[in-house]
Amino acid sequence: MAASHRELSLEAVHHRNELEKIRAYGDRILQVDHGSTFTPLVFTTSGGMAPKARSFYSRLADLMSVKKHQPRSSVAAWMRCRLSFSLLRSALLCLRGTRYSTPSNTDISDLDCEATLVESGIRVDRLGIE
Repeated sequence: MAASHRELSLEAVHHRNELEKIRAYGDRILQVDHGSTFTPLVFTTSGGMAPKARSFYSRLADLMSVKKHQPRSSVAAWMRCRLSFSLLRSALLCLRGTRYSTPSNTDISDLDCEATLVESGIRVDRLGIE
């Protein structure tokens, strides 16, 4: 919605932001952290993902579903739900300001994605969340 992006498609804006992050952090990853690759995670405030972030989350869902012995669709839906709430909290924090609270971590060692989706009432079809 920024004035500088109004004339561009969403895909073009995602691509531009990915390249900007690669320029900003790519050299540091290679030289300081001695990493081999850098995958920029670019999101919109409403939960949209740039292509590289979508690829990353897809691969992560594959790995988690194998490790947890749970359907990939349930794991991916759980991840998208968590991501959406995290982005929403970040956007609200920017708008409202901070009210200090202790950060909480989610322990996924005993996580049952299917049970969590059933309890929350989220329906999942073969293609994703309904």
